[in-house]
Amino acid sequence: MTIKNAENIGAKQGLKSVFVGIIIAHLIMTLIISSDNGFIDGFLWITRVDYWYHILIGCVIMILCGYFYGRIAGKEILIKKRNYIVVGFLTGMSVLLTTGFLGGITGFLQEGIDNIGTNDNPFYDYLFKPLYWIFLFGLIPSLIVGIIFGKLIKRKEN
Repeated sequence: MTIKNAENIGAKQGLKSVFVGIIIAHLIMTLIISSDNGFIDGFLWITRVDYWYHILIGCVIMILCGYFYGRIAGKEILIKKRNYIVVGFLTGMSVLLTTGFLGGITGFLQEGIDNIGTNDNPFYDYLFKPLYWIFLFGLIPSLIVGIIFGKLIKRKEN
């Protein structure tokens, strides 16, 4: 197994895991919103929010992070023989938190920077709150998907 092969395996599995994570995130929002408005309205929640482009930017950032961190995880699991459960979980959390932070920075630069010095708190609104909610709702799915991600990389060892 070469380093390049390990990185490619990790990147491929990282991208698959990110797409699973995006689907899980959409389903979580669907369940939250459908409790008040019904399943169809809950499923189509993204068409009714003003910040849909922030979510789209977050998805692109998440895909890029999945590729980048997946390459690192592939090397850690297949070349350095690290524990796939630990590496998978840490990789999943890294993707989640990096995406939340960079997505929050994007929103802050687009909208929040104009509110500095007003009664609004853009640092809280665009940096802290997204990370808090992403961590709160993403911890368990990230743990599960991360462990599966690490196991799938480990299976490609031979």
